[in-house]
Amino acid sequence: MTPARLVLIFAVLTIQPAGAGALAQSPIAPIAPSSDEVLTVFGEQPGPGMWKVTNNNNTLWIVGTQSPVLQKMRWRAKGLKAVIAEAQEVLSAPSVTVSIKQIGYFTALFMLPSAMESRKNPNNATLKEIIPADTYGRWLRLRDRYVDEFNTNDESSDIERWRPVFAAQHLYSKAIQKSGMTNANPAWQVITDHAKLHNVKVTQIKLKPAIQNARAALKDFEASRLSDLECFTKTVQRIETDLEAMRARAKAWAVGDVDKLRTLPASDQREACQNALTNTTFAKTLGAHNLMAQMETLWLDSAATALAKNAVTVAVLPITRLLAADGYLAKLRAKGYVISEPETE
Repeated sequence: MTPARLVLIFAVLTIQPAGAGALAQSPIAPIAPSSDEVLTVFGEQPGPGMWKVTNNNNTLWIVGTQSPVLQKMRWRAKGLKAVIAEAQEVLSAPSVTVSIKQIGYFTALFMLPSAMESRKNPNNATLKEIIPADTYGRWLRLRDRYVDEFNTNDESSDIERWRPVFAAQHLYSKAIQKSGMTNANPAWQVITDHAKLHNVKVTQIKLKPAIQNARAALKDFEASRLSDLECFTKTVQRIETDLEAMRARAKAWAVGDVDKLRTLPASDQREACQNALTNTTFAKTLGAHNLMAQMETLWLDSAATALAKNAVTVAVLPITRLLAADGYLAKLRAKGYVISEPETE
């Protein structure tokens, strides 16, 4: 997305659809993965099977993706290649896009020189000045453990002047990486490669918010304090308590254990972080105040169209939103479609 400041903000707004909700847990020390545990799922893995959604004689196959996944894992995509070969269309997970055309070329040029200023706190305030002392102490311990480029014990380092929502997201990404995981899921690349091989149409489900007064909105954003303390606190708590559970979910996804995925706790800070930005005047001006609902509606409408016209369609969605009580599968069932669970190996 472009220009750079809108990229920065919308990247956090659409981190990924949130999971089924956060579960309270007792704080424990962060646990680094052992090399033996990571190696148990290195190499080629089956991943989960596909959910089958039918409309009369037409079928939509849905692949559930996991984030994060374990590093150095290859996805076998059992059964998927044959399905793609028969498909007429592949649907992506929903995302948001903003183009220069939407906001104007000269407006974009004026925004670029101060692209990184949007992530800083108003009046150059530091995290220590904004965050409660106990939470800030927990942040410092995690920052010094996981964020190498800021691991200087220097409170004037750049990240200390970032807004809590951006600092939290950076910490989360680094903690994932150092815990033997990655947010780069292999599923979509495998699917698009085989779609190209068989000349199957790939449809990117992209929401394009109506952008108005972008310069004024960004100026207001830079001067405003966000309500992002909950996002920051939940991110710190998740890193303290949930890294092992995240790795367990990644392992369950890798071997196709959907039942295990249903039972593992799903602590998730992302909804709080999304709310910190979508509940702002800035987001409402940009048409981004209900992005997750808009993306869900867009995807469901696209799926309905595909089910009406295609004999076979393949789609991708985050598995947390598939398994959630109010997730995509629940919405498809409510529309009258017949849904079959993945077959186990």
